Amino acid sequence: MKNFVRVICLLLVCVFCLTAIIACNGKKRKRGTLDREFQEIDGVLYAKDEWGTWREYDSLPDDMDYDGDTVKVLYWTGSESVSPEFVQEELVDDDRLASIYKRNEAVQDRMNIELYMVAEPGDTDSMETFVKRVEDAKKAGTNEYDIVAAYSRSQGALLTKGLIQNLNAIEDSHLDLSKPWWPPRINDNLEIGKGDNAKLYYVSGDMAMTAIDNLHCVYFNKDLVDQKYAQKAKDYFANTTRHAKIDAENSTATYMLYDMAYKGGEGKGGWTIDDLIELSSNAYLDKNSSGVVDMADQFGLCSIGYCMAALYGGSNLRMVEQDVNSTLKVSDDWTSNRTVELINKLTPLMRSNSYCDNDKIGGTFYAMPFINGNALFTVYYLRMAVDYLIGNPAIEDYGILPIPKYNDAQLNYYTVIGNEFSIFSIFIDCDDRGDRQGALSMLTAVLECWASEAFRQTTPVVFEMNMQLKSSPTQAETDMCELIRANIQFDMGRIMDTALSGGSIQNTINMDSLMASAARNGTSWTTVTKANLDLMKGHLADFVSGLK
Repeated sequence: MKNFVRVICLLLVCVFCLTAIIACNGKKRKRGTLDREFQEIDGVLYAKDEWGTWREYDSLPDDMDYDGDTVKVLYWTGSESVSPEFVQEELVDDDRLASIYKRNEAVQDRMNIELYMVAEPGDTDSMETFVKRVEDAKKAGTNEYDIVAAYSRSQGALLTKGLIQNLNAIEDSHLDLSKPWWPPRINDNLEIGKGDNAKLYYVSGDMAMTAIDNLHCVYFNKDLVDQKYAQKAKDYFANTTRHAKIDAENSTATYMLYDMAYKGGEGKGGWTIDDLIELSSNAYLDKNSSGVVDMADQFGLCSIGYCMAALYGGSNLRMVEQDVNSTLKVSDDWTSNRTVELINKLTPLMRSNSYCDNDKIGGTFYAMPFINGNALFTVYYLRMAVDYLIGNPAIEDYGILPIPKYNDAQLNYYTVIGNEFSIFSIFIDCDDRGDRQGALSMLTAVLECWASEAFRQTTPVVFEMNMQLKSSPTQAETDMCELIRANIQFDMGRIMDTALSGGSIQNTINMDSLMASAARNGTSWTTVTKANLDLMKGHLADFVSGLK
């Protein structure tokens, strides 16, 4: 009898365990399991983000279920300056890491998949080994990865080696590039070819936290700007109709700048290169009376060539663009009168003591004057606040603005991303799962869901972290962050700058940096183009001919 009872108990335990295993393996992860609020307005679905703001939701079907499939992601790692964006295994008391965890959990729950992340060094110093790892996986034919999240400048090499999938050729794709988590000009910026022959090999935007981290923007020291331009702001508001978001109590220079930026965000003139130059010029003060330019002095603007290069893209100037005849070409913008005029505008400021860079202060980090509270403006990345300003007693209050327009006639702001960001592609030798088109369709759903969840989970956290002002951030700072993010501009010239240099990382030609260097050194633009244009055209032609 006792043996019979033991057998029954053992059978019950086995049944219980088997049931648990089946339930676990067959877990259906649905939207309804996520703790969030929804509302529909004019046929568009919205969900609340981490801070309670309603942000648009995606159009992915409610019943998407990929049976617990494992999606393998190869992602790049960089130096300590590259903040984490891919892996977080548990919920922790850190806003950034917690948002990564929540984003990943939401993607896995909604798709009923498991994300398996594989790290590989892949920044500037490791680009070649990262590309080789992908190439070796292709040669082995082991379907080792599904999605490749690479450092932006690696994607050109992945493309020429035939390692990534044309996203436009995928049947039943779930990518909806009209949604706000994708940059508004992503097709025009990243497609190769036009019309029915256009090919799109990679995407980025909100899905890459490093893309949001490295959005170029203008930070300004509110105290210095308000003090120096108090009368200018008074005159401005006496003669200008205020934007609806600037009330009558806000008449400081800070709100003069925000008034300009708001109007520019609606296509009405706005914050321009001329404004930045005017307000940054004649601002140098030899504060320690040393008679030499040093770290203790006050400057109007501090930056460096690879950040000042954002003013080129911000002026709606391109380096490489689509071409009907040759697929891609060096943009006509690069030798245009507009580029020459931009250089001529910037040269007097950049060659004066009001502008500070490494050369002026003996190789010291060029942003230090701003970090030390001794500069009115800096052109830098959005992540500057988290890296240097929050909790810094030297700068009491800072504001943020988009990269300025070229002139009043320019309709939109354009935000250039620094190179240190992630671009996502689908590995050409991804696991077919017995149905290649079905597998590719699934991976586009994963990318769309990843981007959508990032739009509500990670991007708001990056904004919030960078707006931890001494006083509470105003609506203006929040609006400026959204304005900056909403106008991301990709340029194939940045992504393919290694290819434009003939494949040599050490001799990379950064086309827009050449513009900034010409302004800084007073070099004729004709001289620069004569030295580089034919070389770049030749390398670009080689790149195009090598496309698989």
